[in-house]
Amino acid sequence: MTQEILGYLRPDGQIGIRNKVAIIFTVDCSKFVAEKIHRLFPEQTQVFGIPRGCVFKPGAVNKIVALGKHSQYGGVLVVGLTCEATEAYTVANRIAESGKAVEAIKIGDDGGDLKAIEKGSRIMLRLLQHTSLAERVKLTPADLIVGAECGGSDATSGIAANPAVGVAADMLIDAGGTFMHSEEKELMGCGDVLAARAINGAVAHDIKSLIEKVEQECFAIGRFGYGFGNRLGGLSSIEEKSYGALAKSGSRPLQGVLHTFQRPPHKGYWIQYGEPDAVTFHGDPDGLNQRMACGAHLNLFTTGCGSTTGSLGPVIKVIANPHRRQLIEDNADVDASGIILGEKTIQEVGREIYAEILAVAVGKLTKSEIHGHYEA
Repeated sequence: MTQEILGYLRPDGQIGIRNKVAIIFTVDCSKFVAEKIHRLFPEQTQVFGIPRGCVFKPGAVNKIVALGKHSQYGGVLVVGLTCEATEAYTVANRIAESGKAVEAIKIGDDGGDLKAIEKGSRIMLRLLQHTSLAERVKLTPADLIVGAECGGSDATSGIAANPAVGVAADMLIDAGGTFMHSEEKELMGCGDVLAARAINGAVAHDIKSLIEKVEQECFAIGRFGYGFGNRLGGLSSIEEKSYGALAKSGSRPLQGVLHTFQRPPHKGYWIQYGEPDAVTFHGDPDGLNQRMACGAHLNLFTTGCGSTTGSLGPVIKVIANPHRRQLIEDNADVDASGIILGEKTIQEVGREIYAEILAVAVGKLTKSEIHGHYEA
């Protein structure tokens, strides 16, 4: 690492690598006002929340609360309607437990759209000024939490991009850092392999039980984590996809399974399992944001078919398919195609990915950030 990492210190002791204000809507009906406020401050804010929030879903609420507490945000504005079950002030109070600046508005109580936008915008001025004064402190690789996901996977993902991410994961853990992934539907058939890496019998039982549960659920509904694009990309079965997906986990011991939106209690390799009814966005971005809800500073995202999506946090995209040259040029942060072409080894590309993790932690923008891929 050639440059010192300076993060943003939060009241609860977390250190962020980005410094923004979150705007959280508690129901579809308040999303309009939340987005209007966001458009007034597009560079400094991010908007996300709970679609169809009329019905209270604990998992979804726990996720947006955890995201609101994320180290990336120095302040939070919660935007509610009035009649939804996901109550705006309750969400704001839970996020405020982190010690950061949090305020809330309700469109109905504040006089409708125009008055709510006016009130929210004035609040945003205060939150942005407060956030701009965040103390800068040293951050080391040992402080980093990195998530990983694969989407739009093809044959090159499992034999090149994912194993290279696994090398980077091992390097991060060896430096004292934390690495996590989930995609439990893409770990079917891998229970025994992961159990053998568990630090103790309880963790081994936990991961095997989780994967068996997912397998039973998928068999019951006849749906597996194996899509149309995967077939086009040359993957023959869910088993082949699963072992390819597992390759991004590296080789270090499995510390445990995170069943709720909590930060890993200690360093090392973790698997995260989302709470029931926690999905607020369909597709890969929801998985990436689940890692963020568990404290991930950034995510590694491998794709062969060429998914271009991002998430609320920085996403380092890795593509190994040499037939996706324009995607590699325009969307990928790490070109892993040299593995397929015989020009680079998996270890070499893994070191490149680890170097990119440190560069993004310092402040380098990922291409998903530049494009504005903040899907949530």
